[in-house]
Parts: sequence; structure tokens; C-alpha cells
Amino acid sequence: MQRLRHTETVACRVVTSWVVQGCNGSRCISSWLPSWCPTSLSHLIKSEDRILKPIKVKFTQGYVPISNGNYIWTLGFNEVECSSDLSTTGVQQLKVPLVLLHGFGGGVGLWVKNLSAFAGEGRPVYALDMLGFGRSSRPTFGRDAKDAEEQFVQSLEDWRKAEGLEHMILLGHDLGGYVSTAYALNYPHR
Repeated sequence: MQRLRHTETVACRVVTSWVVQGCNGSRCISSWLPSWCPTSLSHLIKSEDRILKPIKVKFTQGYVPISNGNYIWTLGFNEVECSSDLSTTGVQQLKVPLVLLHGFGGGVGLWVKNLSAFAGEGRPVYALDMLGFGRSSRPTFGRDAKDAEEQFVQSLEDWRKAEGLEHMILLGHDLGGYVSTAYALNYPHR
């Protein structure tokens, strides 16, 4: 489980490149929605920090490198090697991690009101920014819907391997629910 710190040059270069392309007209959102144009990585970091401030439990955050030079921004709660911990009785209990996938246009902040409760169960909990959203990398997606779906599913599988998780419970909202279902159909044993 290797995470890059959010100040890594690689991450800034990728996001900055997208910001420049996003606002110069080549990839900018339609003119009817001019306020949805990214500003800067530092602005995103400050905004996310404010959104996550109400969380009262300890968590880690960082980039998880996946295939093709991409990375997924991840918040982790109750992380334990091999997804196990020792209870007060000394009996080892395996707790399957809960992985949260946000909806379209969202990010890890979507779950802010739920994270403390989910983490309070003692189970490992992860909230991800899916590819193309939040602080994760922004690869080019194919125009074919099936190809885009496969890219989301493969990125989630790459993330799972990078985190060393054998099994996981997926909880998705909106687009995250769709990706969770597509993943479960492709990897039912996970």
C-alpha cells in the first residue's frame, strides 16, 4: 500500500495540465455552465480540507498509484494490515473493508456526514475520488460507453490490488452505484 503525498510534482503537473486545457476552450464545459471550470489544485485542496473538517475520527489521505500513470485520491479510516484487527477479547476478527464511490460531479466530500459513523464500526473504510473527479487523475476516456465503463471498473480493480484488499463491500451513489454494480458483475468474488 503505497500512497504519494498530495504535494508530489507528478500529481500537480497532471491536474495543472487539465486545468489549463479545461479553461482554454479545447475541453471547457459549455458556455451555459461557465462556473464549472476548474481553478487550481491549491483551491481544491483548501476546499476539501474545509469540507472534511467536521470528521472527528483519525484518517489518512493520499494518492494511490494505479495503471497507466494514473492515481486515485483516497481517504482511509481504520486501516489494518490484511483487513483484520484484534478485538478486546483477543480473538482475531476479519472485517471486510467498506469502499465508498461518489456520484457524478462529486468527490470524497460527498460522504462527510457518514464517514465518522461508518468508521465508528471499527471496519476499514475508504472513500475514493474516482478517475476524472476530485483530486484523482484525469485520463482521456473513450467515447464508447462500454470502454468508459471498463476503464472505471479496471481503475477500481487496480486500486484494490494496490491497497492489498482481498474483498470489499462497495457502496456507491449515482455514478458510483453504477460503477459498483459493473465492478461486482466483473469481479463477483471480490
